Amino acid sequence: MSTSAFLDSIAVNIHITYTDGAYADARKVADDLVWLGVHHVREGTPANNFPFSTYLALAQRGIKFNLVVHGELDDSLRQLDRLAAAAPGSIAAVEGYNEIDNFHMSYQGRTGEAAALDSQRALYAHVHGNKALAGVPVYDLTGFNLQHVETRAGSADFANQHAYPQNGDQPASNGSGPAWIAWAADAARKYGLPIVMTEFGYFTIPQSGWIYVGVDEATQAKGVLNGLFSAARLGVTRTYIYELLDEKPDPQNTDNGMHFGLFRNDHTPKPAASTIRNLTAILRATPSGPSNNNSPSYTLSGMPVSGRSLLLSRADGHSLLALWNEVPFWDRATGKPLNAGGVKVQVEFDHAMRSVALYDPTVSADPQMRVDAPLKMTLDVPDHVILLDVTTGIKTGR
Repeated sequence: MSTSAFLDSIAVNIHITYTDGAYADARKVADDLVWLGVHHVREGTPANNFPFSTYLALAQRGIKFNLVVHGELDDSLRQLDRLAAAAPGSIAAVEGYNEIDNFHMSYQGRTGEAAALDSQRALYAHVHGNKALAGVPVYDLTGFNLQHVETRAGSADFANQHAYPQNGDQPASNGSGPAWIAWAADAARKYGLPIVMTEFGYFTIPQSGWIYVGVDEATQAKGVLNGLFSAARLGVTRTYIYELLDEKPDPQNTDNGMHFGLFRNDHTPKPAASTIRNLTAILRATPSGPSNNNSPSYTLSGMPVSGRSLLLSRADGHSLLALWNEVPFWDRATGKPLNAGGVKVQVEFDHAMRSVALYDPTVSADPQMRVDAPLKMTLDVPDHVILLDVTTGIKTGR
């Protein structure tokens, strides 16, 4: 996977139509997205009673929309066509109804799953029949029973899932094995389509208990970071973090839904926002020194069964090797972080590299360590992603 493809996979949910909270200031919303280095967002199609100019203002800042239909389908389609004409190239995808198992929808006077599936076919036909939307993919609706539906032909270009890790679990595993993102991705593979995950996140109310458990801000940062890499490793094309902002103040921590943001309600960044900013900066960085454009050949020794890796290639020939250990990072019994220590892993290359720089996005966009001409390295791999920027050299024998 290329670093540019990984960058393009990072996306976030916004709610600019919520004008009674943090999203009311669209300029700050755009500033926050630019600060993160993220330009893909998920939002509903423009509402009839909402200023259309807000969408245009975000489009002018380079924001690309995945637009979710809502309300009456015909109204959503009219607004979709209107934005496509007013801001060509601003629509990256169009998505069917959201979580029909949780939210009411109707289509042609009917409700229920059959009506929702019919609406998805109508949406697909409309998008692919509109020249102004040429090349724009259709994401599937969410919330239908995948076990009862055998094909998405004529309905979607991408399968679509949501994943919210419970119990403070890591994003793709729990104490028993694969979970959450892994389950969601695996369930959608039956359709043979590329997969997107249009909601994924953690809320920041540190809690103990069972199932719907919040975590602290530092653990949210780890979970979001690991989730992006776990999703990419599992073949998910784009992951939309839920969500950009804490929508409204909730100082007594009584409403979990007000605490999913990467930023707090006053637009100050949580550690998760800083981590994403660091990550996008690392991915976009132009490393110093030439590389021979060959991906490094390496072996990992000491990786536990919970260890994960993903190799990304830069256009300049450098490579980024992501390493992380998906061990539990939240104690749901006490409602506190576990902060597991790093596991020692040896990275051995088939010949000496020109140099290797170590990055930790939870700390900084700057390298934490740089080693010249390494043949092997022993690292403490933590419970969150670290990155090795590898500059390959000329193989001369060992």
